[in-house]
Amino acid sequence: MAAAFLLDFDGPVCDLFPHGSTSRIAEDARTPILSAGIELPEELADTREHLKVLKYAGEHAPAVLEQVEQAAIAGELEAARHAPITPGVREFLEACARTERPVVVVSNNAGSAIEDFLDRHDLAQLVVAVLGRPYARPDLMKPNPYRAHEAFRLLGRGAESCAMIGDETSDVAFARAAGMRAIAYAKSPKEEPGLQDAAPDEIITSMASLATRL
Repeated sequence: MAAAFLLDFDGPVCDLFPHGSTSRIAEDARTPILSAGIELPEELADTREHLKVLKYAGEHAPAVLEQVEQAAIAGELEAARHAPITPGVREFLEACARTERPVVVVSNNAGSAIEDFLDRHDLAQLVVAVLGRPYARPDLMKPNPYRAHEAFRLLGRGAESCAMIGDETSDVAFARAAGMRAIAYAKSPKEEPGLQDAAPDEIITSMASLATRL
């Protein structure tokens, strides 16, 4: 078992966007781009994935990137106020604390939204740090290993002693790029095949099961 963990936020810690609730955030993120007279490609014109819109702004609409970032942050802050906690994550974080395994939350979501959620659920004291997406630098989001190296510095550990826990294939790619183990969290059975294709070191189906192992 790893001596320290990097933990994704949306999925392993909470369900930040239940039932497709990102659609409004994506629309708000598109607004500055469209207002600037920049035409979005068809696949982004109606996507619910606001982070894809943010990436597009970074590459093709840098003049309005900060406006798009602010729209994303505002939407994520609102979502964090209502997001349900993932079953078993409290037990996992408490088990990490008892066994002296430090945890850094590393996410493509805004750090302020993550911190707000952790504070609301009395979890902030169980993590070493929160590393959200770098402000207005979507190119540095996972799977770019930028935040992993920052986490290693905070932990005072090398990649070989750490593991990344996340529910996306990009989390697995992030772990591989940083040289650490990848633990994929399948939040539902339909997620497992895609995660298996990414070839993580292991797949878990509940955070509680990982807490029990610790």
